[in-house]
Amino acid sequence: QSFSLKKRKLPFSSSSVSNSSCSSPVRHSYSHPPLPPSKGCPPLSRIFAQHSSPWTPLSKSLSNSAYDPSKNGSYFSQCFTNLGILGKGSFGEVFKVQSNKNGRLYAVKRSAYRFRGNSDRDRSVKEARNHEHLCPHSHILNFVAAWEESGRLYIQTELCSTSLLLHAESKPPGPDEPAAWAYLCDLLSALQHLHSHGFVHLDLKPANVLITDSGRLKLGDFGLLMEVKQTITERTEDKVKEDVQEGDPRYMAPELLRGEYGPAADVFSLGVSILELACNIEVPNGGEGWQQLRQGHLPSEFTN
Repeated sequence: QSFSLKKRKLPFSSSSVSNSSCSSPVRHSYSHPPLPPSKGCPPLSRIFAQHSSPWTPLSKSLSNSAYDPSKNGSYFSQCFTNLGILGKGSFGEVFKVQSNKNGRLYAVKRSAYRFRGNSDRDRSVKEARNHEHLCPHSHILNFVAAWEESGRLYIQTELCSTSLLLHAESKPPGPDEPAAWAYLCDLLSALQHLHSHGFVHLDLKPANVLITDSGRLKLGDFGLLMEVKQTITERTEDKVKEDVQEGDPRYMAPELLRGEYGPAADVFSLGVSILELACNIEVPNGGEGWQQLRQGHLPSEFTN
């Protein structure tokens, strides 16, 4: 598969981001969660065993006076007013909601299917635990709460206007270099925050980047987030070998195929994402074009 021009319009407009919507229990007992990445990040999550309640909180901060277990209706339906679907995919659905407790707007992501067993549940819950353990940052999507209900995972976060992918597809032709640099700086800041705390994202792509009403970027979707076993200052090669789930092949760094995971893999994914947006191309997911990109070779029309 080779590079191909997209039919969509070029991204990077300096105009303000629109207010359009964004396009992203069973009984268990757990010990205390992993230690936080730094002294400034207290461990908030606790997984409580389910008893008679049909929902299970995954965050100690999850306490909502709007929920009455004696009444009919789920935790989700009692505590939130569903304002519509923001996005839908293989991961599940993302809803725009209004809290019945404080009236604020949030996004809630619900997993697509019920857990198929303990291992499937563990993989799903990992995303919520990973996200909550991250220290707050201006370019990381803010985590609010998470819970299980009827065998599905719910993650509540701050609400953003749209995704970087949808924003790019909606903009008229005409690259805006200042905006491109601003986006790059925002995402580099997010990656620096993750890497300095010993984490790698492993799934950075335009669809997983959200835009606020003010036009700033927020990195989200932490389902593949991994904590490297050594700190960056202790590692001599800035990489560690692991057997973990792989992300989108279009943005995947070549060393991931060798099982080597480190901060450089995120930087490569960022570079491919910026290339896709700035040059308005469909990056290949395999074949000769995929190999050329990972060898540093680009078609002449993008380099002249």
